[in-house]
Amino acid sequence: MARSLFRAGYFVGAPLCAGLGRCGRCRVRYLSPPPQPLPSEIRRLGDAALADGWRLACLRPAQGGERLALAATGPAPAYDPAAVTGSLDGDNPLGLAVDIGTTGLAWRLVGLADGSVAAEGRGVNPQLGVGGEVVSRLAFALEPGGGAYLRDLVLDVIAQKAALAGDRLAGLCVAGNSAMVSILCGKELSGLAHAPYGLIWRAGEAVPLGRGLPPAYIPPLLGPFVGADLSAGLTALLRQKPAYPFLLADLGTNAEMILGLAPDRFLAASAPLGPALEGVGLSQGALAGPGVAVSFELTPAGLTPVLFPGSDAPATTSGIAGPGYLALAALLAEQGVLDTDGRFAQTPAPTPLGARLRRMVATDHGEPVFETAGYRLFASDVEELLKVKAACNLAVASLLRAAGLSTADLAGVHLAGAFGVKVAPDDLETLGFFPPGLAGRVQVAGNLSLAGATLFLTEPESRTTAEALPAVTTIVPLVDASPGASDASDAFIRRMVFTYVP
Repeated sequence: MARSLFRAGYFVGAPLCAGLGRCGRCRVRYLSPPPQPLPSEIRRLGDAALADGWRLACLRPAQGGERLALAATGPAPAYDPAAVTGSLDGDNPLGLAVDIGTTGLAWRLVGLADGSVAAEGRGVNPQLGVGGEVVSRLAFALEPGGGAYLRDLVLDVIAQKAALAGDRLAGLCVAGNSAMVSILCGKELSGLAHAPYGLIWRAGEAVPLGRGLPPAYIPPLLGPFVGADLSAGLTALLRQKPAYPFLLADLGTNAEMILGLAPDRFLAASAPLGPALEGVGLSQGALAGPGVAVSFELTPAGLTPVLFPGSDAPATTSGIAGPGYLALAALLAEQGVLDTDGRFAQTPAPTPLGARLRRMVATDHGEPVFETAGYRLFASDVEELLKVKAACNLAVASLLRAAGLSTADLAGVHLAGAFGVKVAPDDLETLGFFPPGLAGRVQVAGNLSLAGATLFLTEPESRTTAEALPAVTTIVPLVDASPGASDASDAFIRRMVFTYVP
């Protein structure tokens, strides 16, 4: 039912969990006798709401003829407000650089002559209401009319930002993962949606989008799930002359990684992470924004949330962003409240502080939950974080194994994307996303995809560098195919622990 409502114009831009029954944002109230509540609805909505007829649309198939009232989800928060940093006046030709993530959409208007930034901002991908991960986006796009609907949602945003430049807009570059740019450009999606996965369209060309926009340059795709965002980001990073070997990691709904071995040799891997790192699908998950906890720290008063920069303390709990969940889990693991396998510990705590924190673990509908200052971490949230950790760990280990490198060999890790700006590298190491000893070599790179898209506009000759990357980049499978090696499920399950597994 949630998909039907999305197609009808509801939930646009709302961070929904796509049928997991966990985020609660798709709640609807039946104006006729409601169906019997499901276990997920009982836990997520509570007795009072259930008695009043509220249910979760993502768990209910549309039968036709339902009369419903929808909860006011409100607009999904922008990560950063749009800002005019320069001048939109004058006659200098402008270019619009856009980075389309599965969750967020960042943009920048730049002077093509001097590279000056006239305006920039970041908000949500309006397609988010159909689901927070690539799989749900592709599934909807393959429905009749689904791809055109998703395309128009993003084109509306691009056209709105382009209108700021008026008739001075002379260039457009759009970077993003393979699925996002393929949907935008109306390309065949079967190679991305079904095994065996492969690229039917490789981009690296200008594509007409209509709406009076200039043709959009789409950077090349390196693999089915290593997209134009990585080729743009790698091009921007290479301009900084990084020391080899290096790891470029962009963590979001996918882990997209490139291991740079030499200027003419790169290995790439990707792993599906799901939307948890974006704060979607967890019990109190929220996109990073005002009033949202982006970290936690230990104080004399106990565990205290660190709010999104510039936030006032909310009257009620506003939610926890992905980096906040990792920070909370890392602190609880360090204090012995969480075992390595992700369970709330039953053995004696190693410290008095750990013992005090353990007393904050209770149960809700039979499920263990840790609560501090109104923020709650359920056992099922920890399980989702373990899945994300296992996938990321597997991608890193696969790249290092393919290159014959150890952690000590890496000159540095460049952590790209919006998530990379807010997450603490120490938390990633504590939880086993990265090998021990690597946190000190992590450099926050920011939105390299947007930086690359900007570069392709202001220095068109740099596109040559990007277009040469597919020929020197090898996609590394996440499972060792040699005889006797473990299969994919075993390799993943072995890494479902809060410690790095080589």
